[in-house]
Amino acid sequence: MNIVIINGSPRKDGNSSFIATELEKKFLDKGDSVRILNLNDMSYKGCQGCLSCRKNNSFCVVNDDLVKLLPTFVETDLFVVVSPNYYGFVTGQMKLFLDRWYCLKDANRRTKLKEGAKGFFILTQGSPNRDHGKSVSDWAKHLLEGFGLKYYGYVLPGLSTDNTDMARVKLKEIIMNINMFI
Repeated sequence: MNIVIINGSPRKDGNSSFIATELEKKFLDKGDSVRILNLNDMSYKGCQGCLSCRKNNSFCVVNDDLVKLLPTFVETDLFVVVSPNYYGFVTGQMKLFLDRWYCLKDANRRTKLKEGAKGFFILTQGSPNRDHGKSVSDWAKHLLEGFGLKYYGYVLPGLSTDNTDMARVKLKEIIMNINMFI
């Protein structure tokens, strides 16, 4: 499988980064092709609304770290999107990144992504109330399904910001859910 793990956390030692790194190891151990994107380490802008991608039926023309990366997504089988919950939403880094997916639809608004591709969304949060992540999980479902991806969302509540102990405990559950999903 061709897998892209998108880590929206700015914290290298945080729960989202821990989960992204552990999932990368799991997939590599299985022999999958895995690319992890740590968004905070990249230099990119949000969508500029120039419409060039749709008018020319091409990919994004903004010259930054995403310009060569976005076209490679058409061959991806599984997108794992991991972000902490920031005020009831994904991080700013993740939102800017996902806005750039605009170019992943053609001039007729059909997805350019591979048929049968999947999107697994993981939201980490300090709040013990899983419902605090519901609105962003619903948004992610709408967004990813809009690109033709089969969707699964997973909210991880009650994670401490100062250690990854609870994320470590939940890792087996996450892997079990991913295995059932794929």
